[in-house]
Amino acid sequence: MKKILFLLIFLILLDITACSNQDSSESYKQIEYDSTSTSKVTKELFVLRRVNLQYGNQQYTNINDDSVGRYAFEQDDRLTVSSYKNAKNYYDTPKIYVSEGRDENWLFKDLALGQLYRHTTVDGVPGGFIFADNESYTVKYLDSNNKIQVHSFLDNGIDKSWKLDRVILTSKGYALKFDKGDSVKLILCGDYEHSIDFNIKFKFGSSSFNFKYVDLNSGDIIATASAYSKMFVLNLKTGEPQFDNLGQPKKYPELLGDFVGKSKSGQWLYVEHSDDIVRIGYLDDELRFVDYSTLEGVPDPHLDDKYFLDGKELRMIGTYKYKGKDSIYEALIDIN
Repeated sequence: MKKILFLLIFLILLDITACSNQDSSESYKQIEYDSTSTSKVTKELFVLRRVNLQYGNQQYTNINDDSVGRYAFEQDDRLTVSSYKNAKNYYDTPKIYVSEGRDENWLFKDLALGQLYRHTTVDGVPGGFIFADNESYTVKYLDSNNKIQVHSFLDNGIDKSWKLDRVILTSKGYALKFDKGDSVKLILCGDYEHSIDFNIKFKFGSSSFNFKYVDLNSGDIIATASAYSKMFVLNLKTGEPQFDNLGQPKKYPELLGDFVGKSKSGQWLYVEHSDDIVRIGYLDDELRFVDYSTLEGVPDPHLDDKYFLDGKELRMIGTYKYKGKDSIYEALIDIN
């Protein structure tokens, strides 16, 4: 009987000792998290997927002249940089060139598009330039088949009485904006034969509106007025701004960044870029940030950024100096 009691006591002590020596980490391995948990998982709305610091791994031009104007665009699965070289003396004439890249390789650089009259007003378009001639405005560019095309805007009913404002971003890409009194013509780059015509009826005295972005789907226009450091939302169909409760044009705080699109729910997509930091997010009805991300490592361009929104991807490009060479940066941002 004593032997049996001693054996029982020995087995109990042995079991206690084994439990005390068990690896505590093994107990955690057995924990399984419930996949149906309602715990909130935070997902970044905007993610910087890739930055290409030098498109094509080389400079886009062999014309080493800091006085040259540069304009970079993406269109038809190609990247083009239009260069405008000023006249060096009285007998010289301004010259225009274009470089083209595809699939992150430069196909050619500094293809001569021709020369212009002295003191000609020019602006860059995809693959070329728009400039004023004696009667109207003309665009000269390299099309997607690498053929030089020339189009006079007299064919659009635009003569020199119209003012060429600037190249602006729309929901269908970049466009040329022409003004004449209350009348406005928007001509999409790449579709120069057609125009979108409307009137802006509301005026602040002699102050005119400067468009920052046009949503051709909703008809909303983000604009500033030269006499005010405020922003306005105009309607393309009525030609009038939004009004507040007192019947006055509704003024929004001026934003110095860029409007680049709209979400499916109607929120403006907005980007600010300074130094190497990009702040991107959605704005509410009062044009204030509601959701945004801060992205680092995107070079600050010499000229304005260009934006190309394709579904849930935003591409940014710009011209700048990379290791002393005239280069194009490209940033890809995923929108979740």
